[in-house]
Amino acid sequence: MKKVVIIIISFIFLFINNKNILSNEKNSKNLRQESKQENIETKKYEFYVANVPKINQDYTISYYDGYKKTSNNLVEDEIMFESEKSISKEENNMIINDVINEEDITDEKEELVIDENKVEDILEIDENKDDNLNNSSSEQISNDEEKQEIIEEVKENYTNIKNGFYDEDGNTYYYENDSKITGIKSIDGVNHYFSPVGKYLGTNNIKVVDVSYYQRDINWDTFSKESDCYGVILRLGYYETLDKKFERNLSELKRLNIPYGIYLFSYASTLNGAKKEADFTNKMISKYDIHPSLGIYYDIESWSTKSSNSNSITKNMYDKIIQHYINSVSNYTNYKYKVKVYSGRWYAMNRLGSISKKYVDWVAEYNKTCKYDDYYSMWQYTSKGRVPGINGNVDISYLY
Repeated sequence: MKKVVIIIISFIFLFINNKNILSNEKNSKNLRQESKQENIETKKYEFYVANVPKINQDYTISYYDGYKKTSNNLVEDEIMFESEKSISKEENNMIINDVINEEDITDEKEELVIDENKVEDILEIDENKDDNLNNSSSEQISNDEEKQEIIEEVKENYTNIKNGFYDEDGNTYYYENDSKITGIKSIDGVNHYFSPVGKYLGTNNIKVVDVSYYQRDINWDTFSKESDCYGVILRLGYYETLDKKFERNLSELKRLNIPYGIYLFSYASTLNGAKKEADFTNKMISKYDIHPSLGIYYDIESWSTKSSNSNSITKNMYDKIIQHYINSVSNYTNYKYKVKVYSGRWYAMNRLGSISKKYVDWVAEYNKTCKYDDYYSMWQYTSKGRVPGINGNVDISYLY
């Protein structure tokens, strides 16, 4: 009986001792497992921290959010969260393998389960990252394609923009950024002339017409579109009388943006007459808001009335008459426009004094050449010209 009791006690002792051993062994395994897990996390954290891109105090890089505003004090959790999104499969496996190799693995199967769980977690992160990368790449490709299409369209449109000379419908035009040039354009240091609708007229022998009441009603639209003339000199009137067609002609020239000048036919035989003509010219310039880019001309030529004629005017008197008119009108317009004399070649060379001749700038001589012996900028070469929009003959001059 005593032996039986001893055996039972021994059995109980062995059972308890064995249970404690198993419990200790289990606890040891759990501690070892926790240590390994902690080691993995530590290694992973160290890797994260070492590989986090440098972040300034204002922004942190987020794959999902792009650049997001942060406070100056970034916490480690935020850094780890941001970095964890960009870690690769190979980097995660490298971390885990390093930890496993350092430990004394006694239960390969158990460690494998841990490894697989970690890999699954990491793979899930990687797959999400790959999906986002693919989506981002697709979006980037789409954006790049759209940008390229825009660039190609701009290039195509730019190459279609006209610049320079073009021949169209039997005429030559000059374009700047798809717009036709009119008026005067300096190209390579040389003045080139263009009609009101842009037709190229050349660099010399540029045509200008002068018109008055005698041309009646002019179709200025036809003149602008079809003629090869650069501009017009309008008769303002004579002495102190306004030309009957001046208002209409001026209005049409302004509407069609046709360059113009004006001239006044002089009946002055004294200095007092010159003063009246100058005052009349100045008043009309103000009244009709005249901007004569082609100049203001004092028409000096032979004339005759019932009570007087130009034959009585001496060269000295012409000097006084012309000087006063030129100075008065020039001063009134603040010297903004050219104020000169129009005259026939013979009349200018034989009837005007030396002072008057210096003001001659527009010369009439109906011949193949102009033989005036001084400087001039316009030559009226015919009184029988024909121009679209004007019925009958018209004076035409060359502008130099």
